[in-house]
This record gives sequence, C-alpha cells and structure tokens, in this order.
Amino acid sequence: MSFTISSYDSADVVHMPEKLTMANANSVKQQLTEMIDAGKTNLVIDLAGMSFTDSSGLAVLVAVYKNIQKQGGAAVILSPQPAVQSLLELTRLQELFEIYQDPNAAVERVSKAA
Repeated sequence: MSFTISSYDSADVVHMPEKLTMANANSVKQQLTEMIDAGKTNLVIDLAGMSFTDSSGLAVLVAVYKNIQKQGGAAVILSPQPAVQSLLELTRLQELFEIYQDPNAAVERVSKAA
C-alpha cells in the first residue's frame, strides 16, 4: 500500500506517501476509491509527510473529494508542508478542503459528518 491508515472512532486518517506523483498516483487513487466504496467516508488526509506532489497528486485529491461528496461523507487535509500548502493555495484546493494543523480538530471535524 502506498499510504498507511489510522482509525479513530468514525474517522480514518490517511497518511499519504512522501511523494505523490504520476508514478504512484493511480495506485493511491485506486486504493482510496476502494476505501470510500467500502464505506470509509470520513477521511483526514494527512500530508505532514508529503514533501512533493505534482498535478497527478492534485488530481487524486480532487477525485477523493468528489467521491466523498457523492457518498455524503467528509474529507479534510491535515498538516501540509509549506511547499504543498503553497500548491494547494495556487490551485485553490483550499476552497474544497478545510485545512487543519491540529490532528484532533481534523478528526473531530470529519467525525461530526458521520
């Protein structure tokens, strides 16, 4: 698996890989889609360990957002590193995702959607 998962009550924290690029984006997207389809629809997408992403990685985030919305769940982003945060802002993805620095607040937010 390209990422790890920690579960807290009704929320799942997805710890993304160090790099999310064309090389691994399809695999990550497929795994996340399978999770969502299996009913895990309250996700905290932890970007603390991600130092780089390209447009393929951003496309994964958008696909996750759309899939979660269809399922009536919630997804937020946790702790993006400065370079990734800048890219999220440049592409205006912070308008889709709430961004948190506090893991407890992020888990609490998506748990409320359950």
